[in-house]
Amino acid sequence: MRNYLAAECYKVFRRKYFYLTLLVVLALEGVLLWGCWLSSTWGNAGMDFYSAATMVSVMLSIGAYATILTCDMVFSEQYKQNTLKNEVAYGLPRVRIYLGKLAVATLVSILAAAVMLALYVAGCWLLLPHNELDGVAMTLNGYVLAGAFPLWLGAQGITMACYFLVRNTTLAAFVSVGLLGVLPAILQGLGLLFHPVFETVRQIMPTVMLETLPNRAFQMDYVGMCWLVGVALLILSTAVGLTAFQKKEIR
Repeated sequence: MRNYLAAECYKVFRRKYFYLTLLVVLALEGVLLWGCWLSSTWGNAGMDFYSAATMVSVMLSIGAYATILTCDMVFSEQYKQNTLKNEVAYGLPRVRIYLGKLAVATLVSILAAAVMLALYVAGCWLLLPHNELDGVAMTLNGYVLAGAFPLWLGAQGITMACYFLVRNTTLAAFVSVGLLGVLPAILQGLGLLFHPVFETVRQIMPTVMLETLPNRAFQMDYVGMCWLVGVALLILSTAVGLTAFQKKEIR
């Protein structure tokens, strides 16, 4: 497994895809920071480190959808290019292939998220005025990230299952968006039309919980629920994806 992980890491980190994507996101962060700084210099007293730094809490859902990009970086059109068929034909166990790619996609996601968050918060610290709420901002960010991390893992598992089970990567991306973003809206509609149980199920969807986290600030029981749901989704999606991949004919 170690050799397989090393090979997958080498493959993904030597491609321009990862670096160009990260560069684009960091450029967008720079635009946001520039806007915050400009607003502050124009006399907006409400724009300070606290206001800008806590924007992290309202952008948590982006992390769930970003897993589509990291899975795409690792999976890399393997059905289309027949490289997955070659791996299986070479004799690599399908469990190793599946879990290896999932682990590397997760690693890529964690590294990218760490860089983006660190640079954004550092930029806020350097460019914007400070006050007694600085500590509150950092504590709030720590809270929402503690709850968001397992939900991002759950989303990563769902997305990787889609990429392994759907031969077309574009369609796999659409299925992932459907499960993460469209399904909660469908459940909401079903809850309004038929039975509240659908709304109850919607409340434990990862994207819905990510949106709810900032409103449940410092409620550690909700963080615990995020971990329960996130880990359960990761295990369940991996089990389903791996079981189906074991039986899937690779052509």
